[in-house]
Amino acid sequence: MSASTAASISAGEQTVCIGLVTDLARAMKNISFYDLAHPMVRTVLAGLHADLTAYLRERREFSVKFVSGYIVLQDVPLVAPHASLGNLLGACLRRQAESLVFRRGVTLEDLEQLVAVLAADPGGLAEEGGLARALEARGVERILAGRLASGSKRDWRWVHSTALDVLRGAAMGVRTGRPVDVTGVQKSVCEIVEDVLGDRSILYNLTSLKGMDEYTFIHALNICVLAGELGRQIRLDRQQLDELGIATLLHDVGKILVPLEILRKPGPLEEPEFQVMSRHPVDGSVLLAREPKLPEVVAVVSFEHHMRCDLSGYPRTRWPRSLHLYSMMACISDIYDALTTTRPYRPPLPPLRALELMQTECQAHVEPRLFRQFVTMLGPYPWGTLLGLPGGRLGVVTRPNAAAPDNPFARVLETECQPARAAEEEVPVRSLARQEGEFQVLDPVMLGLDLTAILHGLQAQGPASPAPGEGVAVN
Repeated sequence: MSASTAASISAGEQTVCIGLVTDLARAMKNISFYDLAHPMVRTVLAGLHADLTAYLRERREFSVKFVSGYIVLQDVPLVAPHASLGNLLGACLRRQAESLVFRRGVTLEDLEQLVAVLAADPGGLAEEGGLARALEARGVERILAGRLASGSKRDWRWVHSTALDVLRGAAMGVRTGRPVDVTGVQKSVCEIVEDVLGDRSILYNLTSLKGMDEYTFIHALNICVLAGELGRQIRLDRQQLDELGIATLLHDVGKILVPLEILRKPGPLEEPEFQVMSRHPVDGSVLLAREPKLPEVVAVVSFEHHMRCDLSGYPRTRWPRSLHLYSMMACISDIYDALTTTRPYRPPLPPLRALELMQTECQAHVEPRLFRQFVTMLGPYPWGTLLGLPGGRLGVVTRPNAAAPDNPFARVLETECQPARAAEEEVPVRSLARQEGEFQVLDPVMLGLDLTAILHGLQAQGPASPAPGEGVAVN
């Protein structure tokens, strides 16, 4: 499809295209928990096949491309991210596929083979000659996979999606008795640590991607990033950051053995359900201890991450023990991320409110010196903080100002737009409100604002340049 044709795609057709790629991503998500023959996978694929067949009656093909970490449908960029697309993006990029083209006549069996190949181990797929060759070998002629001539630029969205795919691969391995993809985990952690050390405002990117994917996997990635930033704050060396990253990325792997009806329950667990859930640290540590390529501390962190510093958590042990440093870092990151993430039974807390709650109600559960460092790391106005400004304006904190922590960079919200969006210009808060008393922290939920969607929009806009004369100090 030419660029001129792409520009004329209607809003209705774009909605159909988004539905097609979302169904494919849903099938990829479900195959993390079920096999290909399970109704949870087959039902989604059957619906996708019906919709794709209807769409292709008047078109020769439907194309999906992955450019600079973004998804392009029929040559039209999908600027606003949609839920659960990260798994498809990561699965394709890990398997050296930067584009998928579905041609008229594609069958349900073709779609099943595509999902099966995308769920296969990337190493084994490489031995087959890559995704395109693997599809050909399975008789799939109407789905083409390939590379883009210009190549794809690696950015945080690419790192994010690939890491999520690694976690899904680990989940599928645990369910089917295969070993964890240690090489994939190590590579993803290496990229995350490089971004942490490179000071690429990774926490802002993390905040803007919250809610893009299913909770179990995105939560583990969040903990990895938060703990990695904390590790940099306390000056861990590169080897320690790599160990910490692997341990935190895999810390919840035991949840894969928890029944889905408990794992996905939209409300508080009953006591028998909690007893089942509380086994996941033990199950995870046993699974990870069997992997000879993993550092021993990885199993330790899985076992200890819910114990809390006062040992009031779980699992309970007969004798007192000193928790590993990485376990205490995982605990702090775990609590903070849980409080600031949307859950089916409650909205997220604003970042500053979450820190205040941790200070008052979780004081005995976290190591005090590490928690102080964690607060310092996030600053007095963490990424994503909503601010009330003079004149009734609203702003959102987009990145810190290391040279002046009480003067973070922010963007004014254009609330007259529907939906609300952030202005392109990024400026220090003090240029909007001269004195600290002139701005205050607000709760977006109380104002009916979907801050997650606004932050997604910021991610699509890309990073802004500092205002003239306003340098950013880098630690």
